[in-house]
Amino acid sequence: MTIHPPAINRRRGTSPGVLFAVAAVTVTAPRLALAFLAADGVVVPAVWRIDLLGVSSIATAVVLTGGTAYLAHAIAVASSGRGILVAIWTAALGCSGALIAPAIVATLRVQSLSAVLGVQRHWGWSICAVLAVDLVASGAMLADARRPSAFDRLGHRVQPPGGSPSSILADPVLGLDSPALTPSPAPLPHPCPWGCGRRFATMDAANGHGRHCPVLAARRAAAVALDRGAVPASPPAGLRTPPRQPGDSSTPDVPPT
Repeated sequence: MTIHPPAINRRRGTSPGVLFAVAAVTVTAPRLALAFLAADGVVVPAVWRIDLLGVSSIATAVVLTGGTAYLAHAIAVASSGRGILVAIWTAALGCSGALIAPAIVATLRVQSLSAVLGVQRHWGWSICAVLAVDLVASGAMLADARRPSAFDRLGHRVQPPGGSPSSILADPVLGLDSPALTPSPAPLPHPCPWGCGRRFATMDAANGHGRHCPVLAARRAAAVALDRGAVPASPPAGLRTPPRQPGDSSTPDVPPT
Protein backbone atom coordinates (compact mmCIF):
# COMPACT_ATOMS: atom_id res chain seq x y z
CA MET A 1 0.00 0.00 0.00
CA THR A 2 1.31 3.45 -0.95
CA ILE A 3 0.37 6.64 0.89
CA HIS A 4 0.29 9.88 -1.09
CA PRO A 5 0.04 13.36 0.40
CA PRO A 6 -3.12 15.40 -0.23
CA ALA A 7 -3.53 16.99 -3.63
CA ILE A 8 -3.39 20.51 -2.14
CA ASN A 9 -0.34 22.51 -3.31
CA ARG A 10 1.05 19.58 -5.24
CA ARG A 11 2.94 21.90 -7.58
CA ARG A 12 4.68 24.88 -6.16
CA GLY A 13 5.85 27.52 -8.61
CA THR A 14 5.38 27.88 -12.36
CA SER A 15 6.24 24.91 -14.55
CA PRO A 16 8.58 25.25 -17.59
CA GLY A 17 5.78 24.42 -20.02
CA VAL A 18 3.74 27.40 -18.83
CA LEU A 19 6.76 29.70 -19.19
CA PHE A 20 7.35 28.65 -22.80
CA ALA A 21 3.63 29.01 -23.54
CA VAL A 22 3.74 32.59 -22.22
CA ALA A 23 6.83 33.26 -24.35
CA ALA A 24 4.99 31.90 -27.41
CA VAL A 25 2.11 34.30 -26.75
CA THR A 26 4.68 37.11 -26.51
CA VAL A 27 5.99 36.08 -29.94
CA THR A 28 2.67 35.91 -31.72
CA ALA A 29 0.65 38.69 -30.08
CA PRO A 30 2.69 41.69 -31.38
CA ARG A 31 2.79 40.35 -34.92
CA LEU A 32 -0.93 39.63 -34.95
CA ALA A 33 -1.65 43.10 -33.61
CA LEU A 34 0.44 44.72 -36.35
CA ALA A 35 -1.14 42.53 -39.03
CA PHE A 36 -4.71 43.31 -37.97
CA LEU A 37 -3.98 47.01 -37.64
CA ALA A 38 -2.47 47.09 -41.13
CA ALA A 39 -5.46 45.15 -42.52
CA ASP A 40 -7.83 47.71 -40.99
CA GLY A 41 -5.84 50.59 -42.48
CA VAL A 42 -4.44 51.85 -39.17
CA VAL A 43 -1.00 53.39 -39.50
CA VAL A 44 1.31 52.30 -36.68
CA PRO A 45 4.18 54.68 -35.83
CA ALA A 46 7.59 53.34 -36.77
CA VAL A 47 8.85 53.54 -33.17
CA TRP A 48 5.98 51.38 -31.92
CA ARG A 49 6.49 48.92 -34.75
CA ILE A 50 10.19 48.56 -33.96
CA ASP A 51 9.48 48.02 -30.25
CA LEU A 52 6.79 45.39 -30.87
CA LEU A 53 8.86 43.48 -33.41
CA GLY A 54 11.91 43.67 -31.12
CA VAL A 55 9.96 42.07 -28.24
CA SER A 56 8.61 39.41 -30.61
CA SER A 57 12.09 38.59 -31.93
CA ILE A 58 13.59 38.18 -28.44
CA ALA A 59 10.69 35.94 -27.38
CA THR A 60 11.16 33.87 -30.56
CA ALA A 61 14.79 33.24 -29.66
CA VAL A 62 13.81 32.19 -26.13
CA VAL A 63 11.12 29.79 -27.35
CA LEU A 64 13.18 28.16 -30.11
CA THR A 65 16.35 27.66 -28.08
CA GLY A 66 15.02 26.97 -24.60
CA GLY A 67 11.88 25.18 -25.77
CA THR A 68 13.68 22.66 -27.95
CA ALA A 69 16.17 22.01 -25.13
CA TYR A 70 13.31 21.39 -22.70
CA LEU A 71 11.65 19.02 -25.18
CA ALA A 72 14.91 17.07 -25.54
CA HIS A 73 15.12 16.74 -21.74
CA ALA A 74 11.47 15.65 -21.54
CA ILE A 75 12.09 12.97 -24.18
CA ALA A 76 15.12 11.68 -22.26
CA VAL A 77 13.28 11.30 -18.94
CA ALA A 78 9.85 10.26 -20.27
CA SER A 79 8.81 6.72 -19.32
CA SER A 80 6.05 6.49 -21.95
CA GLY A 81 4.57 8.46 -24.82
CA ARG A 82 7.90 9.53 -26.31
CA GLY A 83 6.68 9.20 -29.90
CA ILE A 84 4.58 12.37 -29.97
CA LEU A 85 7.29 14.36 -28.17
CA VAL A 86 9.95 13.17 -30.63
CA ALA A 87 7.71 14.14 -33.58
CA ILE A 88 7.08 17.63 -32.17
CA TRP A 89 10.76 18.11 -31.33
CA THR A 90 11.87 17.04 -34.83
CA ALA A 91 9.36 19.33 -36.55
CA ALA A 92 10.38 22.24 -34.32
CA LEU A 93 14.06 21.70 -35.13
CA GLY A 94 13.27 21.63 -38.86
CA CYS A 95 11.31 24.88 -38.68
CA SER A 96 14.01 26.49 -36.54
CA GLY A 97 16.70 25.55 -39.05
CA ALA A 98 14.61 26.88 -41.95
CA LEU A 99 14.27 30.21 -40.12
CA ILE A 100 17.83 30.73 -38.91
CA ALA A 101 19.85 29.43 -41.88
CA PRO A 102 18.59 32.03 -44.43
CA ALA A 103 19.13 34.83 -41.89
CA ILE A 104 22.76 33.77 -41.40
CA VAL A 105 23.28 33.58 -45.18
CA ALA A 106 21.80 37.07 -45.60
CA THR A 107 24.24 38.39 -42.98
CA LEU A 108 27.21 36.77 -44.71
CA ARG A 109 26.23 38.08 -48.14
CA VAL A 110 25.27 41.49 -46.79
CA GLN A 111 21.90 41.16 -48.48
CA SER A 112 18.34 41.46 -47.31
CA LEU A 113 16.55 38.33 -46.16
CA SER A 114 13.95 38.79 -48.88
CA ALA A 115 16.63 38.71 -51.58
CA VAL A 116 18.24 35.55 -50.13
CA LEU A 117 14.93 33.70 -49.88
CA GLY A 118 13.62 34.65 -53.27
CA VAL A 119 10.00 35.07 -54.14
CA GLN A 120 9.32 31.32 -54.15
CA ARG A 121 10.34 30.80 -50.49
CA HIS A 122 8.51 33.66 -48.84
CA TRP A 123 5.44 31.57 -48.02
CA GLY A 124 7.46 28.63 -46.73
CA TRP A 125 9.62 30.81 -44.49
CA SER A 126 6.57 32.61 -43.08
CA ILE A 127 4.77 29.33 -42.34
CA CYS A 128 7.85 27.98 -40.56
CA ALA A 129 8.00 31.17 -38.47
CA VAL A 130 4.45 30.54 -37.27
CA LEU A 131 4.66 26.76 -36.82
CA ALA A 132 8.00 26.69 -34.99
CA VAL A 133 6.75 28.70 -32.03
CA ASP A 134 3.42 26.89 -31.81
CA LEU A 135 5.05 23.47 -32.02
CA VAL A 136 7.51 24.24 -29.23
CA ALA A 137 4.80 25.70 -26.99
CA SER A 138 2.48 22.72 -27.56
CA GLY A 139 5.26 20.20 -26.96
CA ALA A 140 6.40 21.99 -23.80
CA MET A 141 2.88 21.95 -22.38
CA LEU A 142 2.48 18.25 -23.24
CA ALA A 143 5.83 17.41 -21.65
CA ASP A 144 4.91 19.41 -18.54
CA ALA A 145 1.59 17.57 -18.22
CA ARG A 146 3.40 14.22 -18.23
CA ARG A 147 6.10 15.33 -15.81
CA PRO A 148 5.60 13.75 -12.34
CA SER A 149 5.49 16.22 -9.48
CA ALA A 150 7.83 16.07 -6.51
CA PHE A 151 4.97 15.04 -4.18
CA ASP A 152 4.15 12.08 -6.42
CA ARG A 153 7.68 10.83 -6.06
CA LEU A 154 7.41 11.06 -2.26
CA GLY A 155 4.64 8.47 -2.05
CA HIS A 156 5.90 5.79 0.30
CA ARG A 157 5.03 2.25 1.21
CA VAL A 158 4.01 1.35 4.73
CA GLN A 159 4.87 -2.33 4.26
CA PRO A 160 6.80 -4.07 1.44
CA PRO A 161 5.28 -7.14 -0.24
CA GLY A 162 6.10 -10.26 1.74
CA GLY A 163 7.40 -8.34 4.73
CA SER A 164 7.24 -9.74 8.22
CA PRO A 165 4.84 -8.23 10.80
CA SER A 166 7.78 -6.89 12.80
CA SER A 167 9.47 -5.13 9.86
CA ILE A 168 10.26 -1.43 10.28
CA LEU A 169 10.28 0.97 7.32
CA ALA A 170 11.91 4.38 7.03
CA ASP A 171 9.38 7.09 6.33
CA PRO A 172 10.75 9.14 3.36
CA VAL A 173 8.36 12.02 4.00
CA LEU A 174 8.94 12.64 7.69
CA GLY A 175 12.41 11.12 7.93
CA LEU A 176 11.29 8.92 10.83
CA ASP A 177 10.86 5.21 11.38
CA SER A 178 7.25 4.05 11.33
CA PRO A 179 6.12 0.49 12.11
CA ALA A 180 4.54 -1.50 9.34
CA LEU A 181 0.78 -1.63 9.48
CA THR A 182 -0.06 -5.34 9.84
CA PRO A 183 -3.05 -7.13 11.33
CA SER A 184 -2.62 -8.76 14.73
CA PRO A 185 -1.84 -12.48 14.52
CA ALA A 186 -4.66 -15.00 15.12
CA PRO A 187 -4.73 -16.62 18.60
CA LEU A 188 -3.34 -20.14 18.99
CA PRO A 189 -6.07 -22.80 18.87
CA HIS A 190 -5.33 -24.87 22.01
CA PRO A 191 -5.66 -23.30 25.51
CA CYS A 192 -4.04 -24.58 28.70
CA PRO A 193 -6.16 -27.53 30.04
CA TRP A 194 -5.77 -26.27 33.64
CA GLY A 195 -6.90 -22.70 32.97
CA CYS A 196 -3.78 -20.57 33.35
CA GLY A 197 -4.69 -18.65 30.20
CA ARG A 198 -1.82 -19.61 27.93
CA ARG A 199 -2.48 -21.01 24.45
CA PHE A 200 -0.50 -23.44 22.34
CA ALA A 201 -0.25 -24.52 18.73
CA THR A 202 -0.87 -28.23 19.38
CA MET A 203 -2.68 -30.27 22.02
CA ASP A 204 0.53 -32.11 22.90
CA ALA A 205 2.22 -28.80 23.69
CA ALA A 206 -0.73 -27.78 25.84
CA ASN A 207 -0.62 -31.05 27.83
CA GLY A 208 3.17 -30.89 28.18
CA HIS A 209 2.82 -27.43 29.70
CA GLY A 210 1.49 -29.04 32.91
CA ARG A 211 4.91 -29.31 34.53
CA HIS A 212 5.25 -25.52 34.37
CA CYS A 213 1.60 -24.50 34.88
CA PRO A 214 1.10 -22.39 38.04
CA VAL A 215 -2.57 -23.40 38.35
CA LEU A 216 -1.69 -27.10 38.34
CA ALA A 217 1.08 -26.49 40.89
CA ALA A 218 -1.44 -24.80 43.20
CA ARG A 219 -3.82 -27.69 42.70
CA ARG A 220 -1.15 -30.19 43.72
CA ALA A 221 -0.28 -28.17 46.84
CA ALA A 222 -3.98 -28.17 47.85
CA ALA A 223 -4.18 -31.95 47.34
CA VAL A 224 -1.12 -32.49 49.53
CA ALA A 225 -2.63 -30.28 52.23
CA LEU A 226 -5.89 -32.27 52.14
CA ASP A 227 -4.02 -35.56 52.47
CA ARG A 228 -2.34 -34.23 55.61
CA GLY A 229 -5.68 -33.28 57.10
CA ALA A 230 -5.34 -29.51 56.71
CA VAL A 231 -8.31 -27.80 55.09
CA PRO A 232 -7.47 -24.50 53.38
CA ALA A 233 -9.71 -21.58 54.16
CA SER A 234 -10.20 -20.80 50.48
CA PRO A 235 -9.19 -22.52 47.28
CA PRO A 236 -5.85 -21.41 45.84
CA ALA A 237 -5.91 -18.54 43.40
CA GLY A 238 -6.39 -19.62 39.82
CA LEU A 239 -7.79 -23.02 40.80
CA ARG A 240 -10.73 -22.73 38.46
CA THR A 241 -10.81 -25.46 35.86
CA PRO A 242 -12.56 -25.01 32.53
CA PRO A 243 -15.31 -27.54 31.92
CA ARG A 244 -14.15 -30.63 30.14
CA GLN A 245 -15.62 -30.94 26.65
CA PRO A 246 -17.62 -34.09 25.97
CA GLY A 247 -15.48 -36.85 24.56
CA ASP A 248 -12.21 -34.99 25.23
CA SER A 249 -10.07 -37.64 26.89
CA SER A 250 -6.81 -35.91 26.05
CA THR A 251 -7.17 -33.33 28.83
CA PRO A 252 -6.04 -34.90 32.11
CA ASP A 253 -6.70 -33.36 35.48
CA VAL A 254 -3.17 -33.94 36.61
CA PRO A 255 -0.47 -35.12 34.20
CA PRO A 256 1.44 -38.23 35.15
CA THR A 257 4.65 -37.60 36.99
